[in-house]
Amino acid sequence: MLSSQGENQAGFNDTFGWENELTVKELKIEHAAAPVSGKDVHILRLEGYVDAHTFAEFEEELTRLTDKEGQFNLLLDLEKLTYINSTGLGLLMATFRQVRQHNGDLVIAKMSDKITNIFNLLGFSRLIHTYPSEQEALARFAPTEAPA
Repeated sequence: MLSSQGENQAGFNDTFGWENELTVKELKIEHAAAPVSGKDVHILRLEGYVDAHTFAEFEEELTRLTDKEGQFNLLLDLEKLTYINSTGLGLLMATFRQVRQHNGDLVIAKMSDKITNIFNLLGFSRLIHTYPSEQEALARFAPTEAPA
């Protein structure tokens, strides 16, 4: 609703075309675990945005798993992740290095085309394995048999 001064309820002048309400982007993280060949693989399903406002939550969850719980087999399901900023991408690479130092792995499932393009452009896809489904990503953690 506009006041007689031309300001909306959020206090912004509509002449600039701003929305009537401020929208804060959110990040939701769902956590699950799946046993694969005697290993616990921790699955994080991300939904929303990893940006300056939500980065701390993402970092806290990865730190809790790796540093506090010693979990180094991670699968990130990014199907519902809309955006990730450069700081979030840096955190992914740092976490990847950390889990590898502890003989673990970090894999990604169901990445959007937009985020896949960024991964390819930055060369992340040469290091971090990506898969079209969680099942295929989980198979990465199963030991492979040597040919007979």
